[in-house]
Amino acid sequence: MLKREEGFFKGFDNTNLFFQVWDNPNAKGTIIITHGHGEHSECYHRLVESFANDQWSFYAWDLRGHGRSDGRRGYAAHFDDYCKDHKIFLDKVLSIEKVKKGPVVLFSHSMGALIEFKTLMKNPDVAYDALIVSAPLLGLSLEVPLAKSTAAFVMNKIFPQLTLGNEIKNSDLTSDPEVIREYEKDSLRHVKMSPGVFVGMLENWDYVRPRANEIKKPTLFVLPEKDPVCNTPESMHFFDRLGSKRKEIKIYPNAKHEIVNDVMRATAFADIKRFLDSVLESRS
Repeated sequence: MLKREEGFFKGFDNTNLFFQVWDNPNAKGTIIITHGHGEHSECYHRLVESFANDQWSFYAWDLRGHGRSDGRRGYAAHFDDYCKDHKIFLDKVLSIEKVKKGPVVLFSHSMGALIEFKTLMKNPDVAYDALIVSAPLLGLSLEVPLAKSTAAFVMNKIFPQLTLGNEIKNSDLTSDPEVIREYEKDSLRHVKMSPGVFVGMLENWDYVRPRANEIKKPTLFVLPEKDPVCNTPESMHFFDRLGSKRKEIKIYPNAKHEIVNDVMRATAFADIKRFLDSVLESRS
């Protein structure tokens, strides 16, 4: 039985950032979740619940401007603000005594994966044991109107606090009607993004993509074959260039962008479990 707790921690500029914990008293390891753009930590309750009788505790946080964290919805002055916050949260979790006793796996999705890659590349001393990466934001499948893309660069200079909507629909995220209805009622989800985040996303592609070989820990990629949001071929290319001696990739033919909340999630959970079991075995 998982015991759920929640709280806040201070971001790099003292912004109050929400986090929650699903603690397993019999856990042999820890999973730290970083969500994608527009969602929040509670969106991973199905993933967590699928491991309720397993050997893992979960920690998850809400990005600034997301979920129950403070900040204008979808706003960050710079993309690296997320990375600075992420490093603080990692340090917080990794300092907990019981976390130190078992393997630590970092789970990230979409923009959260881009944040994770940048954070780890800038901080190679972070003590983790493995990565699970879901549909990483390393390129877009979704076409951004040229006018909006051009405006982002202009507005980032003259009106950086402006936030613009995106073209993503809930049906791009999942094929599960129950989950779509859940999303439609979820007041914490949003489609806003500030110019600084959009411009920083493009800049960080240029930073992260050539450095795939710097990721050397065991890594599992879970990808939709035809992701409507993020570019799957770009993710596969990044995966091929990882520096990890042990890496696995699972591609799901009919999946939408949010694999852990899609109709085929049980298959993905089984693949994730096999990978996590191997992480535990390597530490025993």
